[in-house]
Amino acid sequence: MFRIRIASWQQLLTSRWLALVILACGLQLTVLLWMNAREHAEALQAVKFRQAVLSATEAVQHRMDAYREVLTGVEHLYLSSQFVSSKEFREYVNDYTQSDQYGSLNAIGFIKYIHLNYPETFKDLETPVKSLLARLEFVQGDDELAPVLYIEPRNDQNQESLLKNTFLDARLRADLLQASETQQIVMSGQSTGSPQMGHPYFLHAPVYHGRPDEISETDRRRMLNGWVFLRFDVHAFLAEALQVVELRQVHFDVFDLNGKEGQTPLYHSPSGEEAHPHEHAARFSAAQTMNMHGHLWSMRARSTPAFEAVTDLREANQVAVMGVLTSVLLAGLAYLSMVRSRARETVEKYSQALTSSEQRWKFAMESTGDGVWDWNVTDSRVVFSDHWKRMFGFAPHELAHNPATWQQRIHPEDIESVQALQQQVLDGEREQYAIEYRMLCKDGSWKWVFDRGMVLMRDEAGKPTRILGTLADISKIKQSEEVVWQFANVDTLTGLPNRRMFFERLEQALLTIKSSSQKLAIIFLDLDRFKEVNDTQGHDQGDRLLMQAGKRLSACVGNKDLVARLGGDEFVLMLGDATAGYVEALAQRVLQTLSQPFQLDDTLAYVSSSLGIAIFPDDASNKEDLMKRVDQAMYASKQKGGNCFTYFTPRMQQHAENRMRLSHDLRQAITNQEFFLEYQPVVNLQTNQVVKAEALLRWQHPVKGLIPPMEFIGIAEDNLLIAPIGEWVFKTAIAQCKSWRLSLHPQFQMAINKSPVQFAPDHRKQEDWLSEMGQHPEFNGMVVIEITERLLLDANTHVSERLAQYRQAGVQVALDDFGTGYSALSYLKKFSIDYVKIDRSFVRELGVSSQDGALCQAIIVMAHSLGMQVIAEGIENLRQLRILQEMGCDFGQGYYFSPPLRTEDFVAWYQSWQRQTVISTRHP
Repeated sequence: MFRIRIASWQQLLTSRWLALVILACGLQLTVLLWMNAREHAEALQAVKFRQAVLSATEAVQHRMDAYREVLTGVEHLYLSSQFVSSKEFREYVNDYTQSDQYGSLNAIGFIKYIHLNYPETFKDLETPVKSLLARLEFVQGDDELAPVLYIEPRNDQNQESLLKNTFLDARLRADLLQASETQQIVMSGQSTGSPQMGHPYFLHAPVYHGRPDEISETDRRRMLNGWVFLRFDVHAFLAEALQVVELRQVHFDVFDLNGKEGQTPLYHSPSGEEAHPHEHAARFSAAQTMNMHGHLWSMRARSTPAFEAVTDLREANQVAVMGVLTSVLLAGLAYLSMVRSRARETVEKYSQALTSSEQRWKFAMESTGDGVWDWNVTDSRVVFSDHWKRMFGFAPHELAHNPATWQQRIHPEDIESVQALQQQVLDGEREQYAIEYRMLCKDGSWKWVFDRGMVLMRDEAGKPTRILGTLADISKIKQSEEVVWQFANVDTLTGLPNRRMFFERLEQALLTIKSSSQKLAIIFLDLDRFKEVNDTQGHDQGDRLLMQAGKRLSACVGNKDLVARLGGDEFVLMLGDATAGYVEALAQRVLQTLSQPFQLDDTLAYVSSSLGIAIFPDDASNKEDLMKRVDQAMYASKQKGGNCFTYFTPRMQQHAENRMRLSHDLRQAITNQEFFLEYQPVVNLQTNQVVKAEALLRWQHPVKGLIPPMEFIGIAEDNLLIAPIGEWVFKTAIAQCKSWRLSLHPQFQMAINKSPVQFAPDHRKQEDWLSEMGQHPEFNGMVVIEITERLLLDANTHVSERLAQYRQAGVQVALDDFGTGYSALSYLKKFSIDYVKIDRSFVRELGVSSQDGALCQAIIVMAHSLGMQVIAEGIENLRQLRILQEMGCDFGQGYYFSPPLRTEDFVAWYQSWQRQTVISTRHP
């Protein structure tokens, strides 16, 4: 019976029906396996397409972020300096405009905001506003203009945009005002013409006179400096961003959804010979929407026939062939063991084919330029691609394929955050991750990388078993970010922290102090007479002085202290030790070191400093009030004459408010004609004749009454109002002198004081009276310009040329307050001086102090030996008059003769004087 069963089994194995059944089952299994392999190959191709679309979106975003960083860097250039010249602007943006990294960048420029009713919006122009208006096109009655003041590079296209009034374009004007109101970057598209690809797009960012967060909403338009802008070719921009992805044979269409027609085409990938004629014909398609600074861009991607053709179906075809062969072999075999062996072999080959497909997919990912890693969590094995290893200087056979090799090369400061993020992925809390950190290279250097990973496979419990990702080198991007940070936080001239960094450090220090109950000292200083150096010797020499001053200040402070430049000639020191002994000792060191002469090109410049000191929290409870207090203390030092330091007191707050109101009223005084002149006679001490007078400025305030010059001249010089006021004084005094030459004496002479600020090159063009005097010989010797020794001390070729022009026009020069400053014979010999005026402080003690008498005698003898005449100021009694006559003094003025008088009173006094006897018979 056993033999019968074996025979039946063998017969069954060799049965034709069994072979047909086996063949049919084998073919059916083959079809299923072939369909599964085909679906897997198409799924891999779909993953590649989605990855390409995601990479394209990130590329566009990253390129837009790079352009935004460029614009932010130019914006911080204006925040770090009160004034940016065209040369500074060009030097700053050249690195961007000449870089191959920004190929679609057409221009970087600055649009100046001008409000004709707000002089502060155009007072810092290099070109006078009247000259600028003559060259601008604008709508009559529109008080607001926005000319393109700077633009780089200066090619033909950009040259046409220079000095164009952007407010003539309503859409562009709306975008600019939106940027200033929101204090954010705004992007503008093509403002005119039909939609077309290749037109330029603009990024605008507002800049203000000061920190935007410190400017109230009502003053925002008044404090607006303008806008920095960046123009780029949007088609070239997208072509640069999408070029790498397009090489993977993906077609992109980008539209701006903010267009008036519904959508504006921005970019179409170049169509090859094999491109689909219609979007719906593509096998793979996707759409992404991106917010580009208020503009919604729609990017639509579709696969090309070339992309679809590379779908790898060889594995599926191999499965089909192998399945058919296996089925035929199984049908021909009689033994079940052979059938099982064939089936097992088929499954193993299919698995190998699947693994090979995954490897090819990894290579496709690596072709983007990033290193690829494959982490098998179950086996604790990480496979690094060859490019991943080359990125860090290793050969393909180097480095062990395990997680420890990777993590040991992460920077110690970054390892904790990287491991925490990877652990979230391993715990199933995240599907993917992305992080930036530093990796150690083979040569010992560090390289910044951008690591992205995603879960590819999970087990039945949902835990990741396989994670796949890429590693990109972003070291150059990090270097660019460091350069931008330097421009944003460090003063480009002195290398000191700028205003932005100082206030950040101050805010951090105040938070620490509030929690520890300690104190902090702030010293705010301004260089005395720096403006005179800057105006007379040029901005280049002024910059050299500021650099030397920054180095001297850095040498004065300790390691825990901070020195920063806020702008112009203003510096600030933040001291961690607020004890009175330390603060005062440091203030004395600062005064001493800054009073030493500064070596410029061929001259020495002498300045001093005025220091204000405030203590936190004794004088203020926040940083805003603290800086106001220390500024008021510094101004108090200025009022004392400079070269000293002053602690803040509550009375200074009231004084600062009065000064602010006085500064405002001073601007109105010019328009309201509140100024008038008084004239003090100058007497010839040898002949008793009066043929000279000194014109003295007076201000009749409508509310406060008569305001002394000492209270408003300094404010006028600080606000540059001294230029129009001085011009009015000159014209008024000269007209009066002409009248008195006809009515009083044909050789009558008028002395007029001139501020050092008026010698600046910017104010020369206002002296039209000088050319008029040069054209009329009868006016020769009619005017005497009175200057101070400070002007000669810091004088350069500008001052020398101006004094020479006075000489040619018949204008004489008097050196006022001689002996109170840095008196030196070398200055008297170098410059053409006609008169030396002895200061009233020396005349006051004549006959009482032998030293003052000796000084007056020495000044008179010295001046006469150099061919100059001497005028004594402040003669108040007969004793002083007699002594000066005996010394041989030429002229004198003072209350002994007459106080300053109005025009009518001066004429009456003059006529009365002429009727009197000689001076020797006159009694007080």
